[in-house]
Order: sequence, then C-alpha cells, then structure tokens
Amino acid sequence: MENRDKIVILLAGGRIVQRQESHDVTELSEDEIFSLLPDDVKNHVALQKWSFQPASNYTLRMCGELISMIRTFVHDEGARGVVVTCGIQALSEISYFADLVWDLNPPLIFTGSIFNAGTQNSETSARLTQSVRAALSGACTGKGALICIQDSIYAPADVLRISNFNRGGLLAFPESPLGIFSQPSGNYIPLRFPRHRYVQKLINPLARNIPILNASLGDSDLILRSLVEKRFEELDGLIISGLGDGDVPSVWVPLLRKILRSNIPIVLTSRYPDGFVQATENYEGSASQLLEMGLINGAMLSPYQARIKLAVGLSAGLESFELAEYIHGK
Repeated sequence: MENRDKIVILLAGGRIVQRQESHDVTELSEDEIFSLLPDDVKNHVALQKWSFQPASNYTLRMCGELISMIRTFVHDEGARGVVVTCGIQALSEISYFADLVWDLNPPLIFTGSIFNAGTQNSETSARLTQSVRAALSGACTGKGALICIQDSIYAPADVLRISNFNRGGLLAFPESPLGIFSQPSGNYIPLRFPRHRYVQKLINPLARNIPILNASLGDSDLILRSLVEKRFEELDGLIISGLGDGDVPSVWVPLLRKILRSNIPIVLTSRYPDGFVQATENYEGSASQLLEMGLINGAMLSPYQARIKLAVGLSAGLESFELAEYIHGK
C-alpha cells in the first residue's frame, strides 16, 4: 500500500497548503508540495487529501470523521505517522479534540500557518518539513496528538492562539514546548513529556448543541432566558465562561438551576486565558455557589476546551460523577 511505512501528510486545508491570488484561493498541487520538501524528507512522505473546509464550517462530528480516517491510515494501511494541515483559526481546537481520542502509538501532528503558501512570509516548507522530521524522530511516538508551530512541538492542551495576524501569536502555558528544532529545517530535539492523557473511546454520536455563554460586567439574563424558554430541549450541555474566578450575574442562577434539574450538564470555566475556577467566596452567582448547585468544575480548561471535552465525555457514555471527574481532569 502507498501509505505503508510512510508519514502521511493529510491535506485538510489551511493557508499552509493554499495559494491566494486576488480573492481566489487554490490548493497546492502534489508536485508543488513535494518540491517544498528536502529530498531526505520527501522519500518518507505520502500525500492524501481531505475536505478543504474553512475553519468556520468544521464540526466536532467532522473532526470525528477525520480521526477515523487517520486511524485507517495507521491501523489498516501501516502508516508510520500522520501530519495534518488545517486552518490556523481552529488548529488548537481540532488538535485538542484529536488528543482526547487518539489511542494509537504512531505520531499525529497538526500544523498550519497564518500566511498563504507562496507569500513572502510563507512557512509552508518549514512547517511541513519540521512536522515530518518530528514524526520520523521516534520522540513523538505514543505522545498523543501534537502541534507543530513556531519552530516547536506543543501539546494541544497547552496552546492558546492570541493573534490572527502575528506569526508569534501563540501562547503555550503553563509549560514550555515539548521539543524544538535545531534549525528551521533541522532535527527535532525533545525537551519534556506531555502531561498524562485520558483517552476516551467514542460510543455515541458527538453532541452538537453545547453552546458557550460568556459572562460580562452588567450582563442580563436575556440570552440565557431565551435559550431556556425556546430551545431548552435541544441542549446537550452548556459551558459557562464566568468572570475571573467563574462568577456569573445573580440573575443567571435560577435559570441554571432549571437546566440542572433536567440533567443537562453545565461546565463552569473562567473567561481569562490563563484563569481557573476559584471557589473563594459564597454569594449569589459566585463560583462557590455554582459548584455547590452541581455545575461541573472546569478547573483550568478554557471554555473552548471544556466544550470539546464535554462533547467527548458524553459521546463516551460518561454520566454524573464519572463525567465530572473526566472534565476536571482527575
């Protein structure tokens, strides 16, 4: 088979493998992509194409289909590892989902670029080369899904994008990169191991309706009340992105109680990029009260990570205490 013992580069879109002329976007051909790879790398590579969707069209169910395809490359066709290109806007979320469900040893590395291929600042050659070198190194085997960006390898759980125009617009916290490259196209140097992962086997379709509700200063209950009164039966779960410690306006509390009484899980997170839920004070709408009511403690998860993790947990059939433990990371 053409993928046996190869690193499959799965072209799932993203500017890294697209050229833009005026307002028209075209995909790089296979010959163009191979021409950007060093000879010692291209000999280990096989190319596959998948849905070139904009990031705004991706769904978690599509991500599940993507992982199923990747599993086929590795399990059935003997691929040595897989590199996935995708849009930078959703790179951290797609890779985070993959990390929660990827249960095979061969490396799975996601990469992308804020620049289109062929532009003066294009990172296409460097990112693809680095991703393949990391996959070939052996140091990424058994480490779950990873991200190759900014001349480093990161764990998806540690990554947050903070800019849509700056190539350095990525935060990795609270840890350093898992590894770096000796030169832009040099060898991969591992630095540390990722944190322990809890891989889930998906047994049900992925939940679709898990909205994120952001709390802000002086917020009313208009959106939450509309959700409860008009679309309540469609909810699979809810993510609350609370003020600093996870607090919400007091007018939200009765509506959240109503949702909980219907056994719909609600995860509490902090809206701060490097925040976590702190139950330090007890008043109407405080994080302490919300957790006592039965909201799941999202701890240090971002609202976006919490949404993905809740969807995976529900698809894995987790309920009640088991679901709360999984979300909380225990």
